[in-house]
Amino acid sequence: MAYGLLALCAAPFWVLEGGIAHPLYTLVIGAGMFAPTIASVVVAKLVDRTSWRDAVGLRFRGKWKRILLWAPLAALIMFAINLATAVIMVLRGVPGDLTGSTWAAEVSRAMAENGAEMPTAAAVALILAVTFLGMLLTVVPALGEEIGWRGWLWRELKPLGALPAIVLGGAIWSLWHLPITLIGHNYTGEPRWAAVAMFIPACIALNYLFVAITERAGGNPIPSAFAHSVLNSTLGLTLSVVATSDTVASLNWFVDTPLGLIGIVLTAAVAGAITPRHARPDTGLPGAAAGHGDGEHAPAAPTAGG
Repeated sequence: MAYGLLALCAAPFWVLEGGIAHPLYTLVIGAGMFAPTIASVVVAKLVDRTSWRDAVGLRFRGKWKRILLWAPLAALIMFAINLATAVIMVLRGVPGDLTGSTWAAEVSRAMAENGAEMPTAAAVALILAVTFLGMLLTVVPALGEEIGWRGWLWRELKPLGALPAIVLGGAIWSLWHLPITLIGHNYTGEPRWAAVAMFIPACIALNYLFVAITERAGGNPIPSAFAHSVLNSTLGLTLSVVATSDTVASLNWFVDTPLGLIGIVLTAAVAGAITPRHARPDTGLPGAAAGHGDGEHAPAAPTAGG
């Protein structure tokens, strides 16, 4: 159901002029990001006949402190990964400016050309403020994905053991993106077959990170939605901050981005560092109870699917 709903949202942009550059693309695909949540509601209510909130981890009693801690922390972690990826790109030899002065000057020039001349510092502050606002807005559709993938699916796959659940969950999530990956959504200008193949390990690494955040938040997927939103909102910004006029032509999309090899390694390393002991891939079943993601000792319980 989740796959079908996103495919329906993406279908018009296979034929509309502009494809992913069409003015309605972001809005329609943003709506499509709720497909996993819709599917989880249908399965919980009509198939498993259980509490949907329990099935996806949207419970808050006794978890508020962890949720309030990990929501901003998850956002900062994801932003740091995006920025570190861009810095490593320049350090490995791709033309760039680690001082950010080239980007700041370009931002100021672009503002002036559009009739909004202002000091460089003010222009940069405005861009950062707009990016932050965009992140807050995109948390909502990101939560549409997180409820389905890190809420429902992660809990259903947990009995397989942490490593199989993380790998399988990441692969399922990656292939869900096929309708938009195939029309150029990720890895600009690269062959589509290669983009699809590369996106699988990228999603597995990100699934590992988002699962770790979810477990730290007591099984609640809201903090991972903040990380997901930051990934989407700041990927372009962090590349731009270190970019010069020669950067885009020289970078390798399969290496130098958060969805490339550098990003995959950084994401997996951070995920391994923050994953609670009970949910680490080398510990077998991540928590005796599939319904408990808080790392506390709890009596065994059936999986969310009953």
